[in-house]
Amino acid sequence: SSGGGRLPYSRLPERRLVGARRTMEEVLAEYRCRVDVRDKATELPLWKVRGSVQQNPHMRAFWASTISFFVAFLGWFSLAPLTLEVAQSMQICEEQLYPPAEYPARPAYVQFKNLELDRYYCRYGQKADGSDCKPAPAGVTGDDSGPYDASVLTTCVCTSGTRCSTVLGQAGVASVTASIFVRMMMGTVLERFGPVNVQTGLLLFGAVWVFAAAGISSPAHYIVIRFLIGAVGGAFVTNQFWCSLMFAPNVVG
Repeated sequence: SSGGGRLPYSRLPERRLVGARRTMEEVLAEYRCRVDVRDKATELPLWKVRGSVQQNPHMRAFWASTISFFVAFLGWFSLAPLTLEVAQSMQICEEQLYPPAEYPARPAYVQFKNLELDRYYCRYGQKADGSDCKPAPAGVTGDDSGPYDASVLTTCVCTSGTRCSTVLGQAGVASVTASIFVRMMMGTVLERFGPVNVQTGLLLFGAVWVFAAAGISSPAHYIVIRFLIGAVGGAFVTNQFWCSLMFAPNVVG
């Protein structure tokens, strides 16, 4: 620009198009992919990955964006399969807060069913108001004849209404909130720094907090870590921007 300022990334002058348009023969001779007059690929040959950055920038960008988003997605949901283990380490499981031997009529226990064993905590069903388990029928005796069957409880009861469920729900909301906030910022940031720098920054930022997740010791730590990791959820916006720069509308669409 006349003031010497830096142009937005998506508005940089077209490379090698100063003065006159190139012929299609020149374009095809230069790139591994077929491109239009704006240097955007009009095809998507997935396995055409050979060539230098100058010869094959389109497919290199495609696979870089694809692989980087996969890594970002893996980090974004890295804690999801471990929620019960994390809850147990934070000591917020129902059994840890309310041991069944001391609080046998806790609602989370009374309503509990072990899907794997297909057995209920209440051996003889619940009372009509759901406040407790029904007592053993008359004449039923033995060590296992009590109304409660604590053996069906999993290592971490975290059903609806428990402290554990509340913490995990709040952490999920925090993660989604961070993702939405970052996505709202991405347009301006991508225009300023470009997709490569932004994607690299997101992955590095997310990696720090995925590593820090090993130190979670309280519900507050867990919610904050989930919020910070949620920032990498904006990586898909980078992919859209990146591929739109490299591919023509017939491919991107």
